[in-house]
Amino acid sequence: MAHLVITIGCEYGAKGNQIGRKVAEDLGIKFYDRDTVDQIIKEVGIPKEIMEKVEEGVTIAGKGAEGDVRGSFSKYADLTDRAMHVQKTIIRKLSDRESCVIIGRSADYILKEHQPILRVFIYSPNEVRIHNVMKSHNLSADDAKLLIIEKDKRYHKRHLALTGSNRGDRHNRDMLIDSSLLGVDGTAELIEDVAKKIMNK
Repeated sequence: MAHLVITIGCEYGAKGNQIGRKVAEDLGIKFYDRDTVDQIIKEVGIPKEIMEKVEEGVTIAGKGAEGDVRGSFSKYADLTDRAMHVQKTIIRKLSDRESCVIIGRSADYILKEHQPILRVFIYSPNEVRIHNVMKSHNLSADDAKLLIIEKDKRYHKRHLALTGSNRGDRHNRDMLIDSSLLGVDGTAELIEDVAKKIMNK
């Protein structure tokens, strides 16, 4: 049977990363979070500042093109397209290796043709997200709220730039879960139960 890929998109402060890590550990499969994917992208040769600008929707000119940003990264006139292509290629290669959990990076959209796949989105009420961020980052309520707003804007821009669709589009998701209802362990268990049924088909 083909290996299962579980993609987990999440709102900032909804504990999606912790949930994804637990799912991977419990199922005994690989875990790739945003930092892991970012490190691979960096090793491929895309500077962090390039990816940050791409994710903000900025079009970046390469060598031989009009614009201020030039360098050794690529011969391509449009570095934006190249950076997006590299990110999609990395996500697809990770998914092709073996069963795994991939956090964020619009993997649910990039891998929509992969079978079998379980595409999950984790969210929580704003007051719960604020509380979680206050606790994890040692911030005041106001600062936690500002950080969440900033992260939400960035994630939405990144998803739109990469996929051309709204990040909240349910059509690219199989499960939408409010993690505040079941907590990290309960949410992970729910995902694992569905994943096992898919793998045993």
